[in-house]
Amino acid sequence: MSARESLVVAEVSKVYGATKALTDVSLEIPAGQIVALIGHNGAGKSTLLRLLSGAHTPTTGSISIDGRPVTFQSPSEASAAGIACVYQELSLIDELTVAENLFLGAEKLKGALLDRRTMNREADALCAEYGIPATSTDRVASLSVAHRQLLEVARAIHRDVRYLLLDEPTTALEQKQIEELLAIIRRLARERGVGILLIDHKLDEVFAVADHIVGLANGRIVLSGDATKIGREEVVEAIVGAGHDGKHASGHRGRLVGGEAIGDVVFEARDLAGNGLQGVSLKARAGEVLGIYGLIGSGRSRFLRTVYGAETAPEGGMTLNGKAFAPTEPEQAIAAGIAFLSEERKSDGFIPQMTSIDNVLLPVLDRFVSSGLLRWGLLRKAAIEALTHVPIRGDIRQPITALSGGNQQKVLFARSLLQSPKLLLLDEPTKGVDIGAKAEIYEIIGNFARSGGSVLVVSSEEEELLEIANRILVFRHGACDGIAIPEDELSIAALRRHAWSQAA
Repeated sequence: MSARESLVVAEVSKVYGATKALTDVSLEIPAGQIVALIGHNGAGKSTLLRLLSGAHTPTTGSISIDGRPVTFQSPSEASAAGIACVYQELSLIDELTVAENLFLGAEKLKGALLDRRTMNREADALCAEYGIPATSTDRVASLSVAHRQLLEVARAIHRDVRYLLLDEPTTALEQKQIEELLAIIRRLARERGVGILLIDHKLDEVFAVADHIVGLANGRIVLSGDATKIGREEVVEAIVGAGHDGKHASGHRGRLVGGEAIGDVVFEARDLAGNGLQGVSLKARAGEVLGIYGLIGSGRSRFLRTVYGAETAPEGGMTLNGKAFAPTEPEQAIAAGIAFLSEERKSDGFIPQMTSIDNVLLPVLDRFVSSGLLRWGLLRKAAIEALTHVPIRGDIRQPITALSGGNQQKVLFARSLLQSPKLLLLDEPTKGVDIGAKAEIYEIIGNFARSGGSVLVVSSEEEELLEIANRILVFRHGACDGIAIPEDELSIAALRRHAWSQAA
């Protein structure tokens, strides 16, 4: 690599325990250029961003800026070196104002006091420049997800960034906002000389702005070249070809968890559209584990939240057990017999200070009311019984945070099953758990399906879906036609090919 103005990664590897997330990765982000980083779910893209942003340190290899080796022990050190990262998981603080978020950690002073007038004036100017419909004194909680995303980008740029790392920045944006953000990215590179690393699954966006394209698969670089000289099919083939070509080895797909006899339709979605969905139609049956695969931003998680009533889709319709179903809040979905496990258990899965027992009780409190009073004895007895049906290791009478991640997740499964749901919605149900806990979670899902329950499971792990799902559907750009990938075609490569096919 050259010593010109650039951010350089040289033969970097990252190991977490027994997992090798990155292997000998080398790439360069020149000042004034846009490098697009593409790859399937779990390819190592986010790990690379965490290394560049100072959140983690490489196991081996080096990072340098303008030819000078750098070692970051924290994100603040990376920020001081001119690196800013905008993650897909937003970091804004809801209860602070727009201006307070923009200047957090870099406040302007007037003597010994905060110069709020100057900060508010600059914040208002930034909102106008980036098309954010807010004023400096508005609480961030009042902004939509799309406008919070734009605010994150504005904050990074406003701090005189030299190298900007963007993790799927257009996922929550509407088309007009996407076009505006891409124009901003181009302008930053061309006019201000900012080097930009853009993680994006949408090839239209990649080819619209990128100078260089790097493909990452299974923690290794599989493609690198000038964006004007690489074809779209070449990009797709590089990513898809990194998957195993063979069919699932066991030959027992879905039998690990699915019911022996698939029954009647429990849930149906017909042409759901709006709020990021572009037309979703599918059916889920009793005794079935229906797998949902797709790239990040494909609408798979938004669909689950819509079924749960946490989000709405203004067009199309849903039925549950043959009856029209249109929840506007989770309480209605719970009452109708739906349970949901969120991907982010720490932020919206449980209350950290509560014990495992009390967390399990939350959705069913109204079932144990007599004469206006909660029957606490029966409540706790029911919770403890539910917890005995899942293999929890640890003290369930201590705060749930005292348990490991896998045991926390099993507590949430116990809570869901205590609701006696007809339909179980699972968003990345084994995220952040070890192999042993995964096997136990699969068994919990299997017992539910074998008892006649219906399961919709979103997973980024191809092997997991091939192992546990009776059928697998693919989401692309907010759409799903409900047609499962044929049994005789299923493989990791096939899943990736279906997910990427519309991107080409």
